[in-house]
Amino acid sequence: MRSIRGKYRISYGLQYDAWELAVQLPEPEMYESEEESRRKSEEQTVSALLTADAIFLFYGKMVQKLLPEQREFYQFSFLKEKAYDRLGPPLSPEDIDKLIEKDMLEEVIFSSQYILTEDDYVEFLGDLSDAYREIGKTKKPGYCLPEKLAKREGREICGYLFGSLWYKVELVKEAGYGY
Repeated sequence: MRSIRGKYRISYGLQYDAWELAVQLPEPEMYESEEESRRKSEEQTVSALLTADAIFLFYGKMVQKLLPEQREFYQFSFLKEKAYDRLGPPLSPEDIDKLIEKDMLEEVIFSSQYILTEDDYVEFLGDLSDAYREIGKTKKPGYCLPEKLAKREGREICGYLFGSLWYKVELVKEAGYGY
């Protein structure tokens, strides 16, 4: 790991059902080293609420609101039908219990059937409003903004909650004079 004090661009991959959302924090963050940036990014609790007209990114104790026109900060993709079929139905708690009893859980979940790669996804070319409408064809919004945020927005806002899958850290600029 490099020990470079600098600004780091942080990105996260989040998932809801067959959909993936790659989102980049709008502002780079300052860290003492690449190792620190990775450790803190990995430890962060991150989720995103996709609504009809915004993405609310919950990042630690902060909330960032991304609008449809801010496409440079987000990208949607979804699982190809072939990958979705390969995965089959989700494992139930009972299925998982049986696999644990047989000491086969790791063998099953780390088999090639369950390992996804970027080749298993198709990029979605629409903006966040288009993604919201597309998901809405098969699912109903299941999560609403916390009351405090809803008050700030002036209304109740519901959507689809994406959970964190991965993170990426990139050095943007080394710290020097003027920082």
